[in-house]
Amino acid sequence: MSSTRTRLLDEATRIVRRRGYAGFSYADLAAAVEIRKPSIHHHFPTKADLGLEMVVAYSATFLGRLRAAEKGGAGAAGLLEFYAGLYREGLTEGLACLCGTLAAETEAVPAEVQAAVAGFFTANLDWLEARIAQGAADGELAAAADPRRAAQGYLAALQGAVFTARALDDPALFDGVAGSALAALKH
Repeated sequence: MSSTRTRLLDEATRIVRRRGYAGFSYADLAAAVEIRKPSIHHHFPTKADLGLEMVVAYSATFLGRLRAAEKGGAGAAGLLEFYAGLYREGLTEGLACLCGTLAAETEAVPAEVQAAVAGFFTANLDWLEARIAQGAADGELAAAADPRRAAQGYLAALQGAVFTARALDDPALFDGVAGSALAALKH
């Protein structure tokens, strides 16, 4: 991938994580990267093309970090804590989860981007469900009657905490919710 394309993708992702999909234009991106708008169209002919590439790249990085963490030998609780930390990382910069931001704007997001966002969340739920089930089997976490529902609850708590913490400019709020959500899985 060319350095210009990478810069465009990274900057567009940062803008959307801060302002949303409807809150940015190619003019904003051109100004941020200091290139002309037609140069953006050379790399990403449409905003939908750019949106899809953002989700694909973000998902690959996020899920890759989860796979790498699994190799570190941490138990289920440690992996769930690591997972929460991925959501926490951007808060000090005012950044939300890219896919959470796009999910909140479903009406403004093209269908192909919506499908990629759904894929991100499905992969996350699959990963969380497997960690919760394994943690229960190992006795590290409480046995959940339905590990999928427990995964949905954990993911929803973290997503909601990101947006609430951003709205209140209080990253500690996220920490409290993430800690409580993990504690609930341990009991």
